[in-house]
Amino acid sequence: MIDVSIIIVNYNSAEYTRCIVDSIKQKTHGIEYEIVVVDNASNEQDIDYLKKHVDAKIIENEKNLGFGRANNIGIKNSAGRNILFLNPDTKLVNNAIKILSDFLDNNTNVGACGGNLYHEDMSEQLSFWRLLPGAKLELNALFSDIFIHLKYGKSYQFNNTEKPINVGHIVGADLMIPRKIIDRIGYFDKDFFLFYEETELCYRLHKLGLGVVSVPQAKIIHYESQSIGTKLQRLNYMMPSRKLYLEKCVSKKEKFLADTILRINCCLRLVAFTFLFKKDKKIYWRKVLKNIE
Repeated sequence: MIDVSIIIVNYNSAEYTRCIVDSIKQKTHGIEYEIVVVDNASNEQDIDYLKKHVDAKIIENEKNLGFGRANNIGIKNSAGRNILFLNPDTKLVNNAIKILSDFLDNNTNVGACGGNLYHEDMSEQLSFWRLLPGAKLELNALFSDIFIHLKYGKSYQFNNTEKPINVGHIVGADLMIPRKIIDRIGYFDKDFFLFYEETELCYRLHKLGLGVVSVPQAKIIHYESQSIGTKLQRLNYMMPSRKLYLEKCVSKKEKFLADTILRINCCLRLVAFTFLFKKDKKIYWRKVLKNIE
């Protein structure tokens, strides 16, 4: 029996995909696993590299379907009782896959889990969000996360407690879900192209009363968005997905409130960065403001 199906979506990042597959083979032991790479219509050179250097089941899409829909294809072509959605721009630090799989096996009230993410220098990286998107999250951001800092201390986006904790949603770089749960709640929402698809999935888990848990013993390096582009370019995908999430998961009243708070936040930051002569940050927040719908 296959314990874990590891699904990796590749888009013009074959070298990173090779590295994470090698990392899996080096660090993972004590479980049966399979690796399924779903390629989202990468260029011919990237595909050739995958076929020559990546030891995994490779599925080639004829066009770029986005993150969620590509993962859905991976689910359909996998057999593990637990499913790990793993970014290609990651590297295992320890036997993280077995740690996460064992945690799900021993906690049947949990619908999804993920580990702690690290930068390449092993400094802490955003691994989860305590709050799901909505008015509360935007209000907290307006005050520079002070409320979440006060409530959770150092463990507001990274688990420093050395024990599992319940969170709003796990960052999609390393999300593990039991197959029986994803068969129950449905796959990733195909309406999302990139960003917020894992958030919406975690929202559905919460609606069913299932836990979404950060497991700090599982440690993974995340090189972060290597195939997407700059922070500014990511907004082209992020803002439409934010709008879609709010339309699907919160009331019209809350969406209006969340958008209003974000607009206020953008305006305040634009004023501040004008006085601080931070041109790049002004450009970023101007684009956020322009794309609030």
